[in-house]
Amino acid sequence: MSRIFTISKNTFRELTRQKIFFIIVLFGFVMLFISFFLYPLSVGEQSKIIRDFGLSAITFFNTLLVIIVGSTLLHKEMDKRTIYLVITTPVERREIIIGKFLGLFFIVLINIVGMEVFHQILIFFTDHKFDLKMFIALFPYLFEVSIIICILLFFSTFTGTLFSAFMGFAFYVIGHLIESLKLFAEISKSLFLKIFSYFFYYFLPNFEHFNIKREIVYGEIPDKEYFIFSICYGLIYIILILYISSLIFEKKEFK
Repeated sequence: MSRIFTISKNTFRELTRQKIFFIIVLFGFVMLFISFFLYPLSVGEQSKIIRDFGLSAITFFNTLLVIIVGSTLLHKEMDKRTIYLVITTPVERREIIIGKFLGLFFIVLINIVGMEVFHQILIFFTDHKFDLKMFIALFPYLFEVSIIICILLFFSTFTGTLFSAFMGFAFYVIGHLIESLKLFAEISKSLFLKIFSYFFYYFLPNFEHFNIKREIVYGEIPDKEYFIFSICYGLIYIILILYISSLIFEKKEFK
């Protein structure tokens, strides 16, 4: 466990050198600037517009950040050949995968909290009060972004950086459009397409399970059953993908 912590800490430290905290501050100013133009255009709906815009921007921006950074996590070690030093130590390869995952996850967690603090400032300027329910909307998103990190690490174990990034983005898009796949399966007259569509609908992660932004913006908080389901659903995918990634990485030969 201490080795995993060391790897995650080193990953965290390496990512902070990439000025990721400066991006948080920059993002806050950009949101303030954009909201300045949105405010007069949204008569009567200022509160909802700023809440919805803020949550959407936070989730999209962090997803983009994870795809860019996550696709290079393992490849940077390989390119710098530091991976050879790591694998000659008592560190197990699965610990490298888990450590990299945790390091990026904690960076994203800090990023999300920082951005939401700026978001709360915007809300305060609009309503003269904070709305801490916005943090509830971002809680399920942590599982979505964790699954994306796992997918990026999975493809990084046997493909290049660009393909890993492409697959991460593809899974993100498909994960949010997957309900359309179910609808296609229901209306399709072809048995093959029906089976094919249903297979991928139940096999691929459905990121809409983690999307409660609209409900929170309109003041609706899901019941505890939803949160239990989303936590279990997310953990199953995270553990499964990390396990498969570790198995592949164990078999990988470095030349």
